[in-house]
Order: sequence, then C-alpha cells, then structure tokens
Amino acid sequence: MKFSRSRRLITLGVMLGANALLHQTAQAQGNPLVFGVILPQSGAASQYAGPIQTGLEVAQKQINDAGGIAGRKLEIVYRDSGSTAQRALLAARELVEERKVDILYPEAISGLTLAVLPYTSEKKILTITQGTAPKIGDAKEFPYSFQMGDVALKRAPAIAAGLRKVGGKKVGILVSTNPSNLANGEQLKSEIPAKGMEVVGMKTFSPDAKDLGANLQSLRDAGADSIAFDSTSRESIRALMVGLQTLSWKAPVVSGNAALSGDLTSVVPTPVSGQFHAIFYRAGTRMGGSPNPDLQIFVSELRKLGPIPNFGFSLGARDLVYTIKWGVEKAAKMPGGINSDNIKAAFESIGTATDYSATNSLALGNPAWTKADHTSSNADYSKFWGLVRTSAAVDGMYEGEELNFKD
Repeated sequence: MKFSRSRRLITLGVMLGANALLHQTAQAQGNPLVFGVILPQSGAASQYAGPIQTGLEVAQKQINDAGGIAGRKLEIVYRDSGSTAQRALLAARELVEERKVDILYPEAISGLTLAVLPYTSEKKILTITQGTAPKIGDAKEFPYSFQMGDVALKRAPAIAAGLRKVGGKKVGILVSTNPSNLANGEQLKSEIPAKGMEVVGMKTFSPDAKDLGANLQSLRDAGADSIAFDSTSRESIRALMVGLQTLSWKAPVVSGNAALSGDLTSVVPTPVSGQFHAIFYRAGTRMGGSPNPDLQIFVSELRKLGPIPNFGFSLGARDLVYTIKWGVEKAAKMPGGINSDNIKAAFESIGTATDYSATNSLALGNPAWTKADHTSSNADYSKFWGLVRTSAAVDGMYEGEELNFKD
C-alpha cells in the first residue's frame, strides 16, 4: 500500500515537472513575446507617437534579427489613446483582456499613464513607460509599474543650471498643467534658489493654450528677467515665444525637453530666436566630434523609416525595449519562467546588476530601479543633459553644448 502510494506520488511529480518543462519550452520556442503599446497617435499630444514608435520598431527589428528575446520573437501591438485618459484606459483593457499582452506601455504622457496604472496594477500587468511623473514609479502604489527616462524631478536641476548659464537672476516659472510639468515647476522653486537665483512667481496654463501673453505679463510685472518653461506641446513653444515678441520682452527662456520636436525655427519667431534655449538629451545634442558607434547605427536605422523629428524620444524608446529584453531574459532563468513577478524582480535588481551593459541604454544609462523605487531618479545624470538653442532638427538633434552641473 505504502509502496503503491509512493509510486503514484513520484509519477505525479514527474508529470508536473514535465508539464513545467513543456510550458517553458513553449515560451521559448512558440508564441512571440507580445508588447502592447498605447501612444497618442491622434489628438493634442500626437507629436510624441511617431518618434517613439520608430524607436520601438528599430529596436524590435534589431532584437528579432539577433534571435529575439529568450528565443521568442518580439511582437509589438499599437493602440491609439487619442490623447485622452478614457481612450487610454479602454485601449489598456483591450490589450490586456483580449490581446493578452505580456508587457504594456501604458502611454507616453504622464497624466494618461496615471489613468491606466490603477487598472494594470490590479491585474498585475507589468508596465514600462517613458512618462516622467515621479508617481509613475511609486512602487508602493503601483508595484508593477516602471518609469524609464529622465524623471521629471531631474529636469528641474538641469533647467536651473541652464538659466544660470544664460544669465538669469530673477526667474519666472511658466509650466503646463500636465502632472510631470507641474512636478517640475514645484521642484524648480527650490532648484533655482539653490543655484543662486530668485524665483519671482509661478504661472500654469493648459497644454492646448494658444495665448500665454497674460501669464508672461504677470511674471514680467513680478520682476522676472528670465523664464523657466515646461510643457508637453510643441505649439506651447510658439505661444510662449510669440508672447515674448508681442511684449517686446528680451527675457531668455530655458525650456524642458518634452515639447521639443521638429524644426524649432518654425515655431520660434526670428526676432526672438536667440532667446530660446532648452535642455535636451546629450545624446541628441549636436556638439561636433564623433558620436558613439551604437548611436550611429541607430540613427542609420531610423533614417530608413523616414525623417527623424525627435531623436531623444526615439532613443529613449529604443533603450526601453532593450531593457525589457534584459529583464525578460533574467526572468526566463527563474523558477516559473517569464511572468510579471519575475520580470519585476529582475528590474528591481538592475541597479546592482553586472550584466546590464551600456549598450542597453544609450541615453540614460542604468535606470537603477530598486524594490522601493521604480523611478529612474537614482540613475547617473552627470553626463545626460545638453543645452540646445533654436535650430533645425538634423536627424532629430539640435545644435547646442554640454550642460555640466552637480545635482
């Protein structure tokens, strides 16, 4: 009797082990790894979709040509948010419940991403995005969400350093009501004084505002001699600089990088072109010299897909896919194989990983996520930023110089 029961238990164990092996083999050799991506392909924030999608597509092709991810081809499925929170959430539900995606990019715009994350957290779907609001990487509230890219609070020190470089002394802050821009504005209130300047006031505006004249006049009346600016919309740059021209105000501007796209000379009037500056990824700043060979390869692949409106966004998207590859391949070696919990555990070890190479992230470097912090706030920003000026985009890059400072 005891012998018979033992044989049954052994047989059951062998069968379970075989089933697990078959499941892992099917993962490796069968179905593709499906990455669902929600982008603002239409609506107010549509400028972001093209550069991000081309960056994702180049990375997808490079990875699949080299054998895929853990032996599986990478498939990317796109959906349009229409630049609205409601459509972003509907797209997430469809991708998760019907398309059965393995990993989700929940939008690029922070406000839209945050509308999706309560749902994906409940479903335990791993998400990764270039959205910059710090809350996206709140590991306690959204345990399966990872923010990769320059976190919004790291833009403020760079903007402040840029303002000091262009001669700002009394700074007016003008930011849009998008969550990441608001977070940046609040951080600027402390970063600007820390670099020896004074904040005279802060004004906010809707990302689709066409006229910023009243806000500018208010900051000018408060004594501002320079403007710290941040928005998600390229057209906001036009509204800002037309406002300065109308007021005949010679105040220099340092903008965040989110609104940069295409030919800046087409949105900045010539009479005020010398007043506009912006922080930008150093990898996307034209400073002369020989670029990184991996960057050159990436640029050549992007060119095959058409004009490059914003190299920084495309490069960030490329790095995100290579980071997914690293995390999934780590997860594949764990008990249980590729699943959200194992990828999450891999990502949370990335800061101390010795096998996360510089080629995985050409813009930011190692995002340095931890169990407690899924933002990229712990990344090394010392060589990340450039200061660009009004110029045409050549392969999505702008003329500028290094922006070096201590955080």
